[in-house]
Amino acid sequence: MIRFIWQNWWRRKERLILLIVGALIISIGLTYLVGISDANKGTIVDELQQRWSSSYDIVVRPAGSRSVTEEKGLLDPNYLSGLDGGISRAQYEQIKTIRDVEVAAPIAMISPVLYTTKLTQLDLPEGIYRMTTEEVSNDGISKESTAASHYFAVGNYDMIVKKFQEQGPDYFLRTPFGYPDHHLITSREMLLAGIDPEQEAKLVGLDQAIVDNGPGRYFTGEDVSMNEVLDEETDLNMSHIPVIINNQSFTDIAINYTIERLDLPFDGEVASETLKMLEDNGGQTYLDTLEAVDQQNYTYTDQEIYSRMVNSISGSDTGTGEPFLEDYLYDRFAHLSSRPSPLQYEDVLSPFSERWPYAYELQTFEIPDFPQDKSFRVYNSYGFSNGGGYPRVQPEWIGFYDANQLAISKDPTNELPMETYRPASAELVVDASDNPINPPKVLKPAGFAMDFLSTPPSMLTTIEAAERIMGDKPISAIRIRVAGVADLSDDSQQIVEKVAREIEEQTGLLTDITLGSSPQPTLVHVPAINDTEELGWFQQPWVSIGSSITLFREAKIGFSGLIISTMAVAVIYVWASSLVSLLARRKEFAVLLAVGWRPTQLSKLLFMESAILGAFVALISWMMLGFVSITEGATVLPIRFLLTGLFGFVVYVLGAVIPGLLVRQISPYEAMQTGEISKASGRMVRTRGLLSMAFNHFTGKWKRSLLSIVAIALPTSLLALFLYVTVRLQGIMYTTWLGQYVALEVGPVHYTAMAVALNIAILTTAEIMWQNIAERQGEIALLKAVGWKDRHVRLLILIEGMFSGLFAAIIGLALAFGIMWGLYRQMPVEELGFILATGFIPIIIGIIGTILPAERAVRMSPVRGVGGNYSNRKVVEKRLKWMIIVIFLVVVGVLVYTLL
Repeated sequence: MIRFIWQNWWRRKERLILLIVGALIISIGLTYLVGISDANKGTIVDELQQRWSSSYDIVVRPAGSRSVTEEKGLLDPNYLSGLDGGISRAQYEQIKTIRDVEVAAPIAMISPVLYTTKLTQLDLPEGIYRMTTEEVSNDGISKESTAASHYFAVGNYDMIVKKFQEQGPDYFLRTPFGYPDHHLITSREMLLAGIDPEQEAKLVGLDQAIVDNGPGRYFTGEDVSMNEVLDEETDLNMSHIPVIINNQSFTDIAINYTIERLDLPFDGEVASETLKMLEDNGGQTYLDTLEAVDQQNYTYTDQEIYSRMVNSISGSDTGTGEPFLEDYLYDRFAHLSSRPSPLQYEDVLSPFSERWPYAYELQTFEIPDFPQDKSFRVYNSYGFSNGGGYPRVQPEWIGFYDANQLAISKDPTNELPMETYRPASAELVVDASDNPINPPKVLKPAGFAMDFLSTPPSMLTTIEAAERIMGDKPISAIRIRVAGVADLSDDSQQIVEKVAREIEEQTGLLTDITLGSSPQPTLVHVPAINDTEELGWFQQPWVSIGSSITLFREAKIGFSGLIISTMAVAVIYVWASSLVSLLARRKEFAVLLAVGWRPTQLSKLLFMESAILGAFVALISWMMLGFVSITEGATVLPIRFLLTGLFGFVVYVLGAVIPGLLVRQISPYEAMQTGEISKASGRMVRTRGLLSMAFNHFTGKWKRSLLSIVAIALPTSLLALFLYVTVRLQGIMYTTWLGQYVALEVGPVHYTAMAVALNIAILTTAEIMWQNIAERQGEIALLKAVGWKDRHVRLLILIEGMFSGLFAAIIGLALAFGIMWGLYRQMPVEELGFILATGFIPIIIGIIGTILPAERAVRMSPVRGVGGNYSNRKVVEKRLKWMIIVIFLVVVGVLVYTLL
């Protein structure tokens, strides 16, 4: 029987070519999709599973703290630094008792702490001096220099003080810096925040980031705040709070001091005369014209100033751990004047919407008592509550910590705002004239708490201390890590959603699920402020809430749909090929039955043909997997290796089931019939030209046409669904950093699978049309004999293919819309035009599938067509052999190329 099968195939060489091409395409599709894609971990789901983890799963915030940006699912990366309390310790303790809350780490942004630090002690002789202070700030975009000069006198201080009392603070001479010690001094802010030491250690490993030198240590249960009553009558108090201090500064600022002695006498006898002479000549205006006779220069970097400040607070050297005996602080205590205040944004049109779909403009606000100045945050004062003044604190140092040693995500694809330990990032990508900047310039934080990018807290105290300072609702936010969340999955998402829902129900606070989120580059326009030039648009990694879980869910649907589409097309192709083969060989089978074959033998013949093709597909798949495994070092599980080949074998065997049953209904009487299979054939429309003739042929053989329509419609519907899911994901996949990484990694898998599916669909149409042409040899020969030109015959066949594609498009799109409604419970109104445009794909497939059959019909001579004989020329055999070799090499080449 095997010999009979081979001889039958060899007589029909064109069909043999189609069978081999189809088997090779199905082999590479199975190998790539089922085997290699898993071995290389190249799917979206695999990448998301590897990169889903973030520092915390839920963030809890006070009620009413949502901003306009969150209407689009975007969380401002600066949000932590702008939250002014709002959560009580009682609510915090209640959250800790909720089931599945593994870590609940609160953060309380308290206030900037302003310290005045001594620099150099000056040893100046009596005289009048000009001091020029230049502050050079490098924000990463440019270096800005601000300079100011003033005049002071050394000696005869009582005289200067008296002048101040008489003429006020606008008098042109002052006492020297650091009077009476003659020190250069400067002031710096250190942001103070409160944490729960135990929970923070669990969340980010803060206890392991303590600098291990000197007497420094982490918080213990004994580290509590104390209140010192300074004046009972005025109710003046000071809070002593335990703190750990960051060992590094985040700003880049340098200060240059230039001190010039002027050629003016100012000893005890002539000092009053000199002052009168200066007053008579215009005071400072006259001093500006004088040349210096002596000059001293001093320069200090921000890190030098910061080290002196924190070393003086701690009494320990941050670098060596040795005792630090010098005290450069003017006061050990500090006043807290301003509370945290959020940045506020206005939604604006992006200058490059394809690259940055979301854009906002930063709002500016006037500073009270200084209407000429503005800031990017509303000034939020503590008010006069401490004996008529601001809250006063004295930090008590217990240790230094190194933020670089914390266990927080540094992966840009999934990092969340951690302003407790690192500043939010921003890159200047578009200038003020809307011109792109390449490469982008990284913005560094400023040392001013009211600025766009503020520095992270330099001092951390306890929540208990924060409550003493701020009142009964000191907590700004609580970062939650949920127990039992081991991977990115719907089960994990449900656990987190359940915890978030319970927190909201029990406390009335707001929750945002940050599990499965990813940074999304967003443009922020920073306007000009306080005589500074406008820089332009900054790119910031805002948090796209739930972007990873959206990618996971819909990409899983998309990729699964793609595999199902390819596999379904393969099954339909095998089934259609077997059924068309049966329809075309009915007369042959009738003859076999007439000469004594039994119906069971015909069924066995069809099953054996399919089994041979299935074995060929399995063998090719196993060979390709083995080749890839050896050359690429990819690990393929034995069970997956076995199932890849067996799937192809089973597809072909199942494809013979329906033809095997139908073949038993053939009667030997059909051997004497000629013409169409149907005993009756009607015409739906009157034939008046090529279009109506093609339509009548299409509807006249409606069984085969239906096979062609189904063969194209099903993959079309799944393809439309996949493309729709891809379009839905583009807002996340190509704008979030995680999505960009995933899209870059998995592109070849999707494109290869789509190419396989389309090629099999084309092959299915070609198979059906080829059999149609084979049966219509006589008709086509007659048309050519009566004068039809080749272009008319070609166009007739192509139009039939167009009708197959057109009806497949209608059915496929209807099915696709039904699936979309089932998945999303809504119609894709915004993407309607795009989805309808995919209807051209099946039409094109139908036309492409009829190109080779049309060429066969064109090259058919009237004499051979009427005779209906088979050709077995040597040239055809040679072409067949070379075609098989070329196709095999091309398929293997494409496979290897996609893996490199």
